[in-house]
Amino acid sequence: MLYDLKRYTKFYAIEPNASRVEWASQAYSKLMKKCGVKTKRMSKPIVLELAKIVVDTSYYGWLITYAQLSNMIALEHRVDYDEMWSFADEIHKFLGNRPKMFPGFIGGHCVIPNLDLVHNQTFDLIKKLNTLYGRKVKNAKSILKKYQSKK
Repeated sequence: MLYDLKRYTKFYAIEPNASRVEWASQAYSKLMKKCGVKTKRMSKPIVLELAKIVVDTSYYGWLITYAQLSNMIALEHRVDYDEMWSFADEIHKFLGNRPKMFPGFIGGHCVIPNLDLVHNQTFDLIKKLNTLYGRKVKNAKSILKKYQSKK
């Protein structure tokens, strides 16, 4: 945990109308720097919150949803998911834009609840497809364990 605390930049935001904004920002950055933690200030708290929801958890949800869809297609055609995805290994190695995700059911406390905070019809597809995946793939909720044991 200590490694990761120092590994990732800590993004923060302070409401522009708050009193002593610059003092608070400098004090926080200075304290974190003393601890070996990188920081980056965002212009407003809403930017930071949307970054977490849209750029982080919802994007992660899209990637898993795509894995679910590609796994359902693989199952429908009775082909091996991993073999099918091996087609993208070199492309991902060189371009870094074909990440292979595990085709598991999206559970937990981040992705699905965060989608509800944005109220976006397109993001709602992630929830709908996840539910469909849970119904169509009999071991959807335990597939991660199966996938990890292959590695």
